[in-house]
Amino acid sequence: MSVAANAIMPGTRHRVRSGQGATVTALGAETSEVTHLLPPDAFVVVAEAPVVRDDAQRVRIASPHGWLKASDIEPAGPAKSLKLDYETFKTCHEDIAPGDHYGLKFPISLLLLREFGPEFLTAAFRASGAISEDNEVTEIVELKPLGIMGASENAFLTVAYARSEPGLQTELFVKFPPEGVDYKYALTVMSQGEVEFLRLSQTVALPMPVAKYYYCDYCSSTSNYILITERIAFGVPPIEPAYRKGRDHLVPDIEGHYRVLAKSLAKLVAAHKTGAMGYGLEASFPFPRAARDFNPIDNLEENIDRLIDFIARIAPHLFPAGAADVEFLKTWREDLIFGLTHKDAVIAYLHSDVDYTGLCHPNLNVDNAWYWRDAAGELQVGLLDWGGVGQMSIAQALSGMLMMPDPDLYLQLRQDAIATFVDECAASGGMRLDPAKLLFHYKASLYSTAICTIIGVVVNFLFRLPEEDYKPMVDRFDSRLQESGLSSAIIWIDNILREWLEPVTPGDVCRQIVGGSC
Repeated sequence: MSVAANAIMPGTRHRVRSGQGATVTALGAETSEVTHLLPPDAFVVVAEAPVVRDDAQRVRIASPHGWLKASDIEPAGPAKSLKLDYETFKTCHEDIAPGDHYGLKFPISLLLLREFGPEFLTAAFRASGAISEDNEVTEIVELKPLGIMGASENAFLTVAYARSEPGLQTELFVKFPPEGVDYKYALTVMSQGEVEFLRLSQTVALPMPVAKYYYCDYCSSTSNYILITERIAFGVPPIEPAYRKGRDHLVPDIEGHYRVLAKSLAKLVAAHKTGAMGYGLEASFPFPRAARDFNPIDNLEENIDRLIDFIARIAPHLFPAGAADVEFLKTWREDLIFGLTHKDAVIAYLHSDVDYTGLCHPNLNVDNAWYWRDAAGELQVGLLDWGGVGQMSIAQALSGMLMMPDPDLYLQLRQDAIATFVDECAASGGMRLDPAKLLFHYKASLYSTAICTIIGVVVNFLFRLPEEDYKPMVDRFDSRLQESGLSSAIIWIDNILREWLEPVTPGDVCRQIVGGSC
């Protein structure tokens, strides 16, 4: 029995129904080269609606990229959401419960890790294979909180073992959910994917280095997680010092650093699309669970007007020429309201062409990586902080990467990142995407990766300094901005304004999408 053609639409998830598996071919014809044999019950995502080839329906799938018989698959439906409802979360988010993978009860904070002590770490590391069954953690030598505001509670963990083993490290990194029920709840969707991805690194050859895995687990009944990896030795040659978001002016060869980030993202997408990381990715990272979305913004117009007042009256000297123009800001206001109001249509569009989606790191800023130069002097990179990893719009991943470059370089870096991604993805076996279309997607993605946060959160942050403090500032390098962290906010807004100073703006793109003219 064949699957109805109208059920096999681009972006829909299916399961291999044949007990013999499904043969994937390079081209639409069944007689073309066989590239993969999918096992029974493997999940696939449709990239192209069925066409009749060789007197049979054939359908193109996204990963592993190729064609198979429509009769070999059946609808699987969208993946189940992992997010608990808020009331349930409030009642259980402090519970200590077994993890989904290893079945061990695990601590959910640094304080509790101290209480659980070496006994827990011994059981955890034995379960993950980090240490042998006859070895043990004898002491937590140090547990040093990083004290950095972010999406998690982090610390340096130093341990001692009963005996050494080849490659076994004592200096580790540990990560837990953040404190504060509302903040913790808002970030619950990010943790499960990170745990899955780092555990995947144990068994699959990833296309880029990641921190060595020691133990991770996630509890779906509470949304809690624990993550323990090696500690990257920032600043110990050949590894470069750690960099901070919004301070690209302190990074030597910043263009090269963004280029290797874009290449890594492209290699990851290509490895996903070619099947190089196996056939189980759709089950672990279902399409498009990682798509960047946001809740409707309270006081939307009020917040936009406050931001416009800040740009036009309070601190116009901190932004590009033309940004404080009355007519420019009037158009910008209209476009912001339109795009944020129609966000569902824009996000759906970004995921409607599956070829422009993939398994992505969603927050690939310069601070979420470590860098070194090889013997030939070529810059290399390893990637950190995989929170929110999953299938999503490639453009969302790229615009998430380019949040806070130096504004004077922003447009150049954006073009270079898109070109680099397109070339590297094709060179790594993925599809060659259209750079013009990817740029179009990039501009549309800014509503869900940047503008929503700027309007919903960053505007209020700007007013932590009194108005009079902004007047004498010469530029974004003023010590008051640097010390308060407000320089990053100014940079992010500046870069968005530059998008609207382009001939084609995100507002233009958004209106084309909503109007159905693209």
